[in-house]
Amino acid sequence: MHTKVYKDINMLEKISFGTYRTTFQNPLHVESLQYAIDNGITHLDTSSNYMYGEAEQLIGNILKDKNREEFTIVTKGGYIQGPNMQMVNDGWMVEDLVKYNSNCFHSISPMFLEDQIKRSLQRLQTNYIDTYLLHNPEYYLMTNLKGSSTDEDIEKHHAIMQERIKKAFIFLESQVKKGTIKSYGISSNSFAKKENDYHFLEYKNLIDFAKEAAGENHHFKVIQLPFNMYEKDGVPCAKYFFENGIEVQANRPINAFYMGGMLRLASYESCDKFQDILKKVQKIKNNHLQALITDLIEKQDKFGFAGDVDDTIEYQVIPYIIQNIKLDPQYFELIDKFLNCYKQNIKHSLGKITAKKLNLDEPLDKTALEYILKKQYISRVLIGLRTKEYVNKVISYTKDI
Repeated sequence: MHTKVYKDINMLEKISFGTYRTTFQNPLHVESLQYAIDNGITHLDTSSNYMYGEAEQLIGNILKDKNREEFTIVTKGGYIQGPNMQMVNDGWMVEDLVKYNSNCFHSISPMFLEDQIKRSLQRLQTNYIDTYLLHNPEYYLMTNLKGSSTDEDIEKHHAIMQERIKKAFIFLESQVKKGTIKSYGISSNSFAKKENDYHFLEYKNLIDFAKEAAGENHHFKVIQLPFNMYEKDGVPCAKYFFENGIEVQANRPINAFYMGGMLRLASYESCDKFQDILKKVQKIKNNHLQALITDLIEKQDKFGFAGDVDDTIEYQVIPYIIQNIKLDPQYFELIDKFLNCYKQNIKHSLGKITAKKLNLDEPLDKTALEYILKKQYISRVLIGLRTKEYVNKVISYTKDI
């Protein structure tokens, strides 16, 4: 009986194209988004701080010649990093500024959000945003509440946090009236914390805040929170909002905190051509490159999380090659194949280890997605889709659920 109910639901409609770590400058990301749209994915999730706005530009470039009404764009604001950080360092006075660390400031003040919405609209090349979310407003709590905080401190800062959200809601309702956004909400990792956690974000006041701002016809419509097979502390929050008519979107469906570490709940095919590609790369006469290749081979068994492999290659190895190794352009394609194959094999091995450790059926990502997609209280699942191949994989999974 249950299987029939699930089969009657078009699971693809519950998939959102997540753009974390995507950029309009990467041809693979451009191809991936275009392919997803061509194959029925119409819900797109992004943020002003994803690659410092380049993820929004990716969406804007793809959708500029399409029927805007056919797509739902969710973006977020709050982070001060990259260009925003530079403007603050150059003297931009942002209200309610939260200085989390030297690389990350935060604000959900109306003046800052107004600026960010304008910039997002420009990058997205659109006249309106379907849903605008306050992005992890709990940075205020994370900055001000530490292990030594007293009960008085906790009560004080949580009260300030709630007032900041209420003020932001009033502002966002004004943006709905202007037509720059259609609805709003909050994306918070703290929705998925235990209630006794210092940084837990109280959520049962939020609908009342929206009603205070605009009455029963308010536009507080969406919340996002981390949720996967092994992180379930956010279930009470998800169910609460579902029961009160607010759309619940789950992020991090396949990246799970587990037993003090991080797991990627995904399976990968092995790259059978790796040894052949490696032999060709080792014939390139460049000492600096060969030292790098040797170092990578020695480290291939030391990765514990698939995301670390991507970060190492994308943010360390590739920039190092570009900046420090004078490589003949004729070898660019070969090096690219080597690095992709290298990543694929490591992630393949890690996927096997994870499946065995947790006694889960493979492919792991299908198991993980099925678990979430079948939850009635989850309206949408946000998943990073940075390659055409992975888009195709996810689409095929939704047809089998």
